[in-house]
Amino acid sequence: MYMNKTKRNLILASAIINLIGVVASFVMALLIHFNVEAVMDYIDYVAMINYSVFNLVYSIIAFVIGLVGSVLLIWSVRKKGKFFRSSQGYYIAGLIIVVISGGWLAWLLLFISMFVPDVIVMNTRSELRREDREEQKQTIKDDAAYEEKKRRIEDLKRMRDNGIISEEEYKQKLFELL
Repeated sequence: MYMNKTKRNLILASAIINLIGVVASFVMALLIHFNVEAVMDYIDYVAMINYSVFNLVYSIIAFVIGLVGSVLLIWSVRKKGKFFRSSQGYYIAGLIIVVISGGWLAWLLLFISMFVPDVIVMNTRSELRREDREEQKQTIKDDAAYEEKKRRIEDLKRMRDNGIISEEEYKQKLFELL
């Protein structure tokens, strides 16, 4: 089973848009706080009235909260959504944080993603059984290769202990084997 790509892309887009928004807001707050003249032409005078240290602290808190919301959303769809069912708590927490503190586009994308199914089944049962058999064959091959290496190492040890090969030859052959 795979996560629906549409839902995953909506969640990622929302997280990225929210991240861009909080970073832009934080940078603008820093510019306003430390260099008002540099941004006078770009923002309204009303936005700068009574801009105090409290507003800078508020901007820092809003930045951290928005960052946490975006990280939670990205974490919920990690590894192409393979663990989405087990990490829906992260998704819900990120969704709540972005809806409360994020911009309208980010929460609109999250709202749309709620109506997209979580998971779609791409394979029929026979395809799944075939994939399982292939995985089992690969596991058996890996186990056989491990056992073969283990046997060859034991043979090398026995040959060294019996004096058939020297210590240097043993180390060289062991190095080649590993």
